[in-house]
Amino acid sequence: MIYQYNQLVPVIFGEGAIDQLGEKVKELGCKKIMCVYDGGVKAAGIAPRAEASLKAAGVEYVVFDKITADPTDALVNECGALAKQEGVDGFVGVGGGSSMDCAKAASLLLNHDAPIEQYFTAPPSFLECSVPVILVPTTAGTGSEVTQVCVITCSKDHSKPSIFMRSALAIVDPELTYTVPASVTANTGLDAFTHAAEALTANRGNPRSDLLAVAALEKISKNLPEAVKDGTNKTARHELSLAANWAGIAFADADCHLGHTMADGISSAFHTPHGLNCIWVNAEVMKMCAAVVPEKVKMIGQAIGVQFTGSETPEEIGEKTAAATRALMRACGIKSPKEMGLDRQQFVDCYKMAMEIDFGLRINCPVEPTAENVKAAYERTYDNYQ
Repeated sequence: MIYQYNQLVPVIFGEGAIDQLGEKVKELGCKKIMCVYDGGVKAAGIAPRAEASLKAAGVEYVVFDKITADPTDALVNECGALAKQEGVDGFVGVGGGSSMDCAKAASLLLNHDAPIEQYFTAPPSFLECSVPVILVPTTAGTGSEVTQVCVITCSKDHSKPSIFMRSALAIVDPELTYTVPASVTANTGLDAFTHAAEALTANRGNPRSDLLAVAALEKISKNLPEAVKDGTNKTARHELSLAANWAGIAFADADCHLGHTMADGISSAFHTPHGLNCIWVNAEVMKMCAAVVPEKVKMIGQAIGVQFTGSETPEEIGEKTAAATRALMRACGIKSPKEMGLDRQQFVDCYKMAMEIDFGLRINCPVEPTAENVKAAYERTYDNYQ
């Protein structure tokens, strides 16, 4: 079998790495940068630290700080229009996936006509960016800093189409995650968990993505409950930042599959956090996968502490791994859809949206998704995690 390995984005990793931002931006030839972040990043003192590094390097910058969760096409268009008006020659996205994805998408509008929604295609379009994009994550979760994917919410139907592009550099500094609240730590960490689990079971996986996915799962299962319990645990924060980055690299190679499609269906209906949606459905999706790739699901179980005898059926492998996943969710304080007040019928009906969107993700699943088995997975998700 022939495999292809991709390292899409170079990474600078370590405590204090953000202080290199200005010099790295200058090395990339940028003289005036658009800084994209949200109010939380500013309040946490992270944005001022990034800006101080730019100032020290003599790089001008313009700020776009209107980022909200699940940025819309309208927000991207506004950001891109300001960047064009200001004549910037680079972007810095500082924050979670929303800030990074908005920076990615808005950067494309410097050399592609607006509006951004004209590039929402299935499968996603790959667009060349004319300026460097530097991404600085402040959560250990999305992995957006090392993938070609930017996910934008479509204002018309609340779907979440993707556009593909390539950024220039990722700066991953675990110090930036120290102030992340427990609930966000849990949701983003379990988002990274699903990236690794889906990459490991994906049709397009390879030996390197498998290696990184397993290592990420081990680190997340060991360190995430600790970071949720004590956000000042620097060792746990370091390990989670590394795990999220590795999971991002793994799914940049292998891609995700059905779990993310199902999560997008939930997001469209309820506007709940992306990572929460992904981990809700993960256990049932992995049980489905165990019927076809039991050895891969077994690797997930082993990575998160399941002891197998070696005599388990594929069904038993799937159930043991799902049980361990649910236990990790409980340890991280994840509420069930029922506890969140989501209506069961409306939740199950998300299968209709899932069957319409993200075809590229669904075909990467080792199990062929049908309306029947996807609907059943939503039903089991709602009923089996209480």
